[in-house]
This record gives sequence, C-alpha cells and structure tokens, in this order.
Amino acid sequence: MSVLVAYATHSGATRTLAETIARTLGDEGFEVALLDVEEAPDPSAHDALVLGSAVRVESIEKSAVAWMDRHASAVAERPFAFFSCSGSASDPAKGGRQKATDVFLDRLDATPVAVKNFPGWVIMEKIPLHERVLLRSLRTPIGDFRDLPAVAAWAREIAPLLTA
Repeated sequence: MSVLVAYATHSGATRTLAETIARTLGDEGFEVALLDVEEAPDPSAHDALVLGSAVRVESIEKSAVAWMDRHASAVAERPFAFFSCSGSASDPAKGGRQKATDVFLDRLDATPVAVKNFPGWVIMEKIPLHERVLLRSLRTPIGDFRDLPAVAAWAREIAPLLTA
C-alpha cells in the first residue's frame, strides 16, 4: 500500500516530523513517498495521504492550503491524516488544540481519519528577521520542542486507519 507523506515547512521542523512519520510508516510495511508540497506531489498516485503543515502567525502554510485546494477531490477519495507543527503547540494552555488547524480542516470537504498538532521549534536563526521581532514582542518561548518519539507513536497509531 502506497502512502504519500506531503508537507509544507517554514523553518524545517515540519520536514523533520514528516521524515519521522514516513520512516515509521515504512517500518510498518507501507511504501512511502515523502515530498514537499512545493514539489507538487500527486495524491491520486497513492492509496492514502498524510499531510503536514507548519503554522505561522495562526495560519497553515499557504503552500499547503493551495496544494489541498488543487487536490481536494483526490484527497476526498482516500484516507488522509493531517498534522500541524508549531512552537505554540507546546503551550499547555492550548490543550492540544490549534486554531489554525481547526480553521483549515473546517474548510475541507474531506474528513481526516486522524489529526495531531505537534510542537515544533522556535529557533531564531531559522526564522526571518521580521518574524523574530514579532516573536520576541510576544515573548514566545524559544527552543526545540519536538518530541520525535511521540510523532513516531502517532504514525504507528494512524497506520491501520490509513488502510480503511
């Protein structure tokens, strides 16, 4: 069974999560294609899809939104899971929720088999200067908040859902 793991990243953290998911699904016996949405992967060439996006300023990456808009009918025809990646996902006050994810998913015709909001990183050297100023003014915590074992566990959890 073929699974496309497609992602949209800003500073690279989402790519590392997608790589972990792809590797884990491969270990679970899936044939996996890992591609940035900028490479225009075709979901109709695969049996299932996992789409991930960075969250910037409470929005899903524009490239992920545009890709999903272009491929909405193909996505609706197969099982798909969605994950987001943001520094703010590590905030306990959010309770695992991400407004950007909710807004993005509400506009889709398809319903994902699974959704997860993962913490990413806020590493100032990887972020454009104008965003650094905003993050500092908001007193955003800085650091690497990724939990790759949790990402791999989620991939194992969704594996049977992708075969439905």
